[in-house]
Amino acid sequence: MRRPILLLSFALWGCGSQAPGGATSQANDSQAVRTSGGPVGRVPAIAIRLAARGGIPRLYRLPSLTEVPDALRGRLPPVERVVGVDPEAAFLYVRTAKHELLALDLESSRADTVATDVEQATLGPDGTLFAVDAKKKVVSLARRARLAWPQPLGGVPRDLFGAADQRIVAVVAQDPPRLVTAGADQPPASRTLELGGDVAATRWGDLVAVASDSGVTLIDPLGRRGVAFVPIADHPRALAFSPSGHRIYVALRGGLGLAVIDRYAHEELDGVALPSAAATIRIDPLGRWLLARPPVGDTAWVVDLPIKRLAGGFATTWRLDLPVVTPNGSLLARQGPDVVAVTPDSLALRGRVAGGAADLWAVTSWLPRGGSRYTAQAAPVTAAGDSVGPEGPLYVQVSVSQNQDWSQRLAQEGVVEQVKHQLRGPAQPHALWRHHDRPVDQDRMIKHEVDQPLLDLSAATPTVRALRV
Repeated sequence: MRRPILLLSFALWGCGSQAPGGATSQANDSQAVRTSGGPVGRVPAIAIRLAARGGIPRLYRLPSLTEVPDALRGRLPPVERVVGVDPEAAFLYVRTAKHELLALDLESSRADTVATDVEQATLGPDGTLFAVDAKKKVVSLARRARLAWPQPLGGVPRDLFGAADQRIVAVVAQDPPRLVTAGADQPPASRTLELGGDVAATRWGDLVAVASDSGVTLIDPLGRRGVAFVPIADHPRALAFSPSGHRIYVALRGGLGLAVIDRYAHEELDGVALPSAAATIRIDPLGRWLLARPPVGDTAWVVDLPIKRLAGGFATTWRLDLPVVTPNGSLLARQGPDVVAVTPDSLALRGRVAGGAADLWAVTSWLPRGGSRYTAQAAPVTAAGDSVGPEGPLYVQVSVSQNQDWSQRLAQEGVVEQVKHQLRGPAQPHALWRHHDRPVDQDRMIKHEVDQPLLDLSAATPTVRALRV
């Protein structure tokens, strides 16, 4: 029996974007969300350009791609790959042409060697850096502290994923292949893996998806849940999890568009229509935009995920660093010899860096000191009533818990004006209490069963989801 629904008031953050056609590099530099409580959702961001031949990195405003002279210092050798940026620690991680893993402190401009002879490196969800060298040794860097793990991994990984609690999940292509989970304070645990295609993991490393000719296998690396298999008829090729990990998007060899899998129900949902098959998938960190690469040609299909609408196709060359949707909502991509920033929904040009395609790029929400000088004023938030799409308004789930008292107390502590809030009891015993926000100008109640989420909206935490009715 469904428990009573408590109607409260709570703050709801919304997403809005403005993309005037024909915008130049002098156009508004930021697509951000503002509420009375401060900026949330989209955040200001910058792009960092690293010359392939080495040198001092260069900083550019987004989305105008206006260079900020002398914003960065510290010279780097020739760079082979950008591993990532930890915005909290202000570190840029790169692998050099000599397979050295370097950490460049963006504030002090000091570059330190983290590891040598590095085969694989990745960033975890909390910003921890992990590296595995040719001798199978693991090194991690967390909160500016370097740690050499006492035990080797057991094999050089084909795929390496950072996980929660400073763990790693690795696919080791031995005979037979194995899925290995390890931490600095625990020996590696492994299991045999049927490796037939692409492998993907959630942001937190709590679930791994493995593609095969007949479907997708879902594996909990810690063994807390049994292995599940979801049959897909059209031969899965590439995989990508939504930011919250609730959906798996599957590129198909034998069909147009993308298949979509519900990780909890272990079933296929309505797919995403595309003009062609897809070979590569990349998803916006907030789950708004999906980029898909066709098997032939240099094109990026841009999909508005909440409404599964194809925004269009964009001619670009695919590499490990680009194209990418930046934290402020711009699409950064190579176009011929240049690098450009466009608005995803209209593909309108916002900025261009001539000759930038030959170099490597990183995007980050980190800003130098005095960061307001590097970004324009945030765009005003779109009114809640203007954000309703053809499938109805978005309802944002902000927390889940099995503790009823905690859920009620959390809702009461967050009472503010302008937005109505709901606390919904579990539909089944031992299920979760869920908080839902909705715009105040929407008068109808939630009709969809909240224990069956439809859409992912944010990667801020695994419990923030959007529902349509």
